[in-house]
Amino acid sequence: MAIVGKLLSAPLKALGIVSTPGKPPAPLPTVTRDEAGAQAMADDELRRRKGGAADIVNGASGAEAALTGGKLTLGS
Repeated sequence: MAIVGKLLSAPLKALGIVSTPGKPPAPLPTVTRDEAGAQAMADDELRRRKGGAADIVNGASGAEAALTGGKLTLGS
């Protein structure tokens, strides 16, 4: 019986009338607390080093806009 079913369904599958479900995607690996903490520490270290390099390039004040001329009044 199984052979007869395969013989009948093969042409229908080829024509696209009958479809078979595909494989589900592989599940993502679970993240443990240790991995997440280590990744957060690595990200913090990278940001700290980038901040230190920015201080060398831009000086202690950073790349902030300098105030020139005091208070700005619009419309006068």
